[in-house]
Amino acid sequence: MKKTFMVAMALASLTAFAQTVPVITLPPSNLTVSPGNTATFNVTATGATSYQWLFNGTNIAGATSATLQVANAQSTNSGYYNVIAKNATGWVPSQMAWLAVVGSSGIVPFSNVANTNTWGQAISQVTYQPINGSAQVMAGPALDQMQLIVGNANKAKVTNGWFNPTIFDGFSTTNKIVSVPNVAAGQTVYYAVYIAYTNDSITYTQQSTVISLTAGGNSFPVPSLAALRFPYWIEWPDPICVLFYSTARNLLGVPGETVTLTNFYWAYTDFGIPYGQWRKNGNLIPGATNYVQLGFSGSASLVITNIQPNDAGIYDFVLYGNNWMIAPIITLSIQTTNGQGVFQKPKFAGTNFICDLVGATGRNYQVQWSTNLTGWNNLTTLTNLTGTVTFTNPSASTGSQFYRTVLLPF
Repeated sequence: MKKTFMVAMALASLTAFAQTVPVITLPPSNLTVSPGNTATFNVTATGATSYQWLFNGTNIAGATSATLQVANAQSTNSGYYNVIAKNATGWVPSQMAWLAVVGSSGIVPFSNVANTNTWGQAISQVTYQPINGSAQVMAGPALDQMQLIVGNANKAKVTNGWFNPTIFDGFSTTNKIVSVPNVAAGQTVYYAVYIAYTNDSITYTQQSTVISLTAGGNSFPVPSLAALRFPYWIEWPDPICVLFYSTARNLLGVPGETVTLTNFYWAYTDFGIPYGQWRKNGNLIPGATNYVQLGFSGSASLVITNIQPNDAGIYDFVLYGNNWMIAPIITLSIQTTNGQGVFQKPKFAGTNFICDLVGATGRNYQVQWSTNLTGWNNLTTLTNLTGTVTFTNPSASTGSQFYRTVLLPF
């Protein structure tokens, strides 16, 4: 028993106690500022000793504190911002925030009366008859930044599947336009129409296609709506990301591993096979377009080999089909030290050998034992939910027994 204790303590003494990776408690938030003003992003993270801010996926030189100020902001500063929180143990990315630099808000059209597309009329998915209800615009500077433009003045009455907002709920909207607060005139805007209607006292909602436009100025002409379409089948909108078949949304890896990020979809479109591309921190990854369609479903995978700290980031997949969408993000953090698991100072409780294992949070470890450091046997699997997990095993009745851990794959 004493020999077992001495061997374990000697092995543990070769490594230092491990701290945990940073924990981001308050991520940066979306901002909208006027041209020439200063935009200030902040992050709060426990355990962080340094930071690195990014703009559209690229490091910002010198931006290494918990606060980032974008002075004299202009339209070229509009885009995604996020930060990597660092310490000696690992790198953790924050969620992405969008900076909108807007002087005069861009406008989008709000009528399908003149739509020449044969699917421009909104049809109920319950009765398959033209809809009577109300319509509102959802729009924004990026697919994941679209927001419903609220207010009665931004609603339109839908009659027999057609809407043209002249008067609704007592408000007059003679210009048939909607102003998008986080998009400047002349910038790209993503645009869709949401319709609400009632059937048998049940309220249903229906989404049009998402289309990309150039936001107009304060007067006509405004962008064309020729591509605006409404669904003709109950499965719309598709594709739909099937989350319970997809990669976990928060991953913690260690350098040298291979990680595979995967999203699964229900997708069958009249456009044919959907297509798309992976992004990291809001920036498209060149060549990462591997979407595979099999029957009514499809998948998109991204394989990152020999991961390193610089691979820490926010990953998502942009998919285009009947509907355009961005799948929910996957956060990849990197633990730079103690990735294989480190046994701490051992002890005995009765006849049991007890030792804490420090390693990557949320990962599984295979504990192995040996009597000669040559042949190793699997003993048990430990799930390390918090970063530290306790290993307990009856002490060897005779001779020495060595322990080690193996980090199991994702």
